[in-house]
This record gives sequence, C-alpha cells and structure tokens, in this order.
Amino acid sequence: MIRPASVLVSVLSLVVAASLSGCGLIDERVENCPEETTMDFTMNLVSNMVVELDDKLGSVQDRPVRAALEDYLKPVFVSTVHDVDLSFYDQRRRHERTVHLTEVMDAEQKVFTVRIPASDYVLAGVANLSKVPNVSLHYEEDERSIALEQGSSSKVSPQATALYSARRRILVQDAEDQHFDVYFHMVNAAAALVLNQDSCEVRSIRAEYEGLADAFRVVDSAYSFDRHAVLKTDVIDVTPYLEVGTKAWVYDEFWTTWTKTPLMVCAVGFPSADVSTEVIGTAAKIWTINLYVTLADGSTTRSDLYIGKPLKAAQLMIIKGWLMADGSFKPSPPHKPYYPGGGPIDPDPSPSDTSTVCGVSVRLNW
Repeated sequence: MIRPASVLVSVLSLVVAASLSGCGLIDERVENCPEETTMDFTMNLVSNMVVELDDKLGSVQDRPVRAALEDYLKPVFVSTVHDVDLSFYDQRRRHERTVHLTEVMDAEQKVFTVRIPASDYVLAGVANLSKVPNVSLHYEEDERSIALEQGSSSKVSPQATALYSARRRILVQDAEDQHFDVYFHMVNAAAALVLNQDSCEVRSIRAEYEGLADAFRVVDSAYSFDRHAVLKTDVIDVTPYLEVGTKAWVYDEFWTTWTKTPLMVCAVGFPSADVSTEVIGTAAKIWTINLYVTLADGSTTRSDLYIGKPLKAAQLMIIKGWLMADGSFKPSPPHKPYYPGGGPIDPDPSPSDTSTVCGVSVRLNW
C-alpha cells in the first residue's frame, strides 16, 4: 500500500500591525484597528513522489531513468516559495476585497507589516504564481469567483513549479493581539510516461494529456473542467544519465532487457477528476494520454491511453510500458520491479495492486 509522505515545505510569517492613530493604508474612514495581528503561513506538501519513484523506478537498473525524472521535477516539488498573493474579503462589506498584498519571498520565511482594519475577513491566497507564466489569477475582486486559470489556448505548456493555495476565515478584533495559522496546499500534480523502445525504431515521440482541470477556484477549493484544455508534455532525455559501462536494464517481472535508451515524457499541470465519467469498451476513463510515435520510416502511430486512476494534487504518477514494432503502446502489468537476486515474483498481483492504465486505443498511420 502506498501511503503519502508528509513533507513540510516552508514556513512564512506575516505580521499585520496597525497603530492606534488609524488605518490610513487601508481605509481612512476606519478608526478602530488592532494593535498587532500575527499570521503564520505554512506551505504544506503532502506528496507521494519518493514512494512512487521507489515503486516504479526502484531497481538499480532504473537509476538513469529515475535520475533524469528527479532532475526534471526538482523545480516543481520545491522547499521554498517565491511569492505570495493575498486577498482579504470583508464579510461586513458585502464580501468586498478591502486588502490585497503581494510579496516576493525567495525564502522559506519572511516577515512584513501592513495596516488592516478590524473586521471579519475571508482570506484567499496563492503562492508561486509569478513562476508559472501560463497560469494567472482571475476575478480577484469577487470572493466567490477568484480562481487560478491556465491560458486560453487549446493546448497549454507544462507548469514550471508548484502552485499553492490557501483560504481561511479571519476575525480581526479591535486593539487585541491575535495569532492565526494559515495553511497553503499544493494544487498541481505531475505525470510521467516511461517507454521501452527495444521492439521498434523510433524517430521521435510526443504526448499530450487530456481530461485534466483547466482552473482552480480558490475559496471553494474546487477544480473546473470547462475548456477541455490539452496539456503538452516535455520529452526528457535519459542519455546524459547513463552510467559508464551500462548497456541494459532489467524491467519488471518479465525480466525484459532494455538494450536501447528508454524514452520518457513528463508534464506538470492541474489534477484530474476524482472519479470516472466515461467507459471506453470495458475500461473506465478519468483522463487520457495521447501518445504519438514517429517511426524510422516516417509513419506515425497514435495510442490513446485511458487512465482509470485519478491524478491528484501534489502527486506524481509514473506509467511504464513498451512500444511495439508498429509504434503502439503496451502497458506494463502492475507488479513490483525486479531486483537482481531477489528471487521469483508472484505472477498474480494482489487485488489492491491494479494498473493505472485501463485501456489503449491504437491508430496506425495516423
């Protein structure tokens, strides 16, 4: 059983202070202000990344592939926050946004000060937004609609790093020291496809992910899927990570040998839905990987991989499989990796160890 590992990413401290003379930076008409209100902002990442790497790329022979993927994801599962964007919506003023703060951090902890009137607020915050240019904050003035949205293009690029979001009800009282804890959580995820190309001659590959969310509503903590955007992937070159003298890798319980360098694509984006809304043949589909393989003769094969397991926020999913002679995809069965000297592997997987790939549709000469 894979259990997510809790990792404390960073702790930010925001001191909100006001003098007794007034709150001029916020609203000159407000006379009653707190002397000091302290808020601790904590970035929480509950990730399965290490567990997923150990499970899917855990053998000695998989080290080059694992190292390449770890380097790609290094800017994503980060331990620091670059910037924060905070909106305070006054519940006593028809949910009007009366305070808006932005701060460049580039650190795990920082303190800054602002004057704020005593009132009842809903705080909506996002972090690392400036590091992800193809995602922007929309409808900031409306508490019920504030959202992180991808670009309007039908095909979007992978997100460059982790995005975080927080919401909290905060009652700031007059002339009273207070302390609030606000927790930010990662709202995007990563998925990688690892391919054995021994059975065919590949000229190039590309892949796209469909069925992932295109926006995240901050106050509702809910994803939307209205635009049906397609997420492009990056091709990761494993060659620089090959060890001197390495010529082959052992791959899962079939003990199949990789004599060619494995192929890999990966992307970071918003998660999928939690449950399937469609069945393709007998396979439940939550989201899809469209894989395009161009062979040495110039022909291209498209394989649509129907993924029946949800891609969740702060999670990494790794899918492994083979490319057949015609460029089509065959998924790896859901077994533990083979470890040399580890003895035979039970050919029957446990009921709980089910494959993430539920079905594949292939179109030759696409």
